[in-house]
Amino acid sequence: MDVSFLKYKIAIILSLVVLAMFFSACDPDLDYTIRGYTQKIIVEGTVETDEYPRVYLSLNVPLWKTLDSATILDHVIRYAKVTVSDGIGTEILTSKWDKTHFPPYVYQATEIMGVEGRTYSLKVEYSGYTITSTTFLPKGTAIDSVQFQATTVSDTLKALSVWVNIDTGNETGFRVFTKKQQDKRYIETPMVFNNDLTLSGIHKFNLSPRPDKTDSSYREGQYFGVGDTVDIKICAIDRTSTGFFKDISLFSTSFGNIFLNEVKPLKSNITEPGFGIWYGSAVRNYRCVVR
Repeated sequence: MDVSFLKYKIAIILSLVVLAMFFSACDPDLDYTIRGYTQKIIVEGTVETDEYPRVYLSLNVPLWKTLDSATILDHVIRYAKVTVSDGIGTEILTSKWDKTHFPPYVYQATEIMGVEGRTYSLKVEYSGYTITSTTFLPKGTAIDSVQFQATTVSDTLKALSVWVNIDTGNETGFRVFTKKQQDKRYIETPMVFNNDLTLSGIHKFNLSPRPDKTDSSYREGQYFGVGDTVDIKICAIDRTSTGFFKDISLFSTSFGNIFLNEVKPLKSNITEPGFGIWYGSAVRNYRCVVR
């Protein structure tokens, strides 16, 4: 989350993954008729286990504009009122720059935290509009074991798989991220595991991160160097979030970037005129040394 919405994380998505904030005070209010496109508030929000909820906001980019980092930054929303409730308390989030994410601006809680089994409500107020969403933070699932396999690429590079014991009663899909020792960030395997929610018992997930050219491990691609320490993060997400991330991974491959379009074929749990995802992510961490 993080989606990424979402490869700026939802390009990341949200990865994913999508999303962000910077909007000049002199810009006009939302306009649904500008040159034939519908303006939307794109949301990438997440609440992780034992972490403060965080939300990234932006406006979608018109089709006639060049989609690059500068354009996305110009569409970041910095002046919204963002409120989160967990059924026990309510908090207005604090906004600040976040250099670990792109776009680099976040609304973050300082009191409410992610507790598995709770439902979280989101409200975003901006430019006269109010958009809302609700998500459930499911029970997390730990990695049972890790397996290394030889590759034909090099004797010093291994493929990595994790074994997970899936409880169908939890109805969760899984996003998996890895962080190699030489990298500064987690990189997602670009698929949602158990995306049809039908798996049960012990199952093997093959990990295949796709580092960018700016990542230190770019030359290793989807493989892992022998002797490297690797941090693995497995995130259990609910049915609604699973559907969204499954669709967005297919959309990014087939149609491009969600910053550009209305992406109506994609599922979203954000009310109009919003689009994107507000999701709970039940996180379990695992560290291993590649051998």
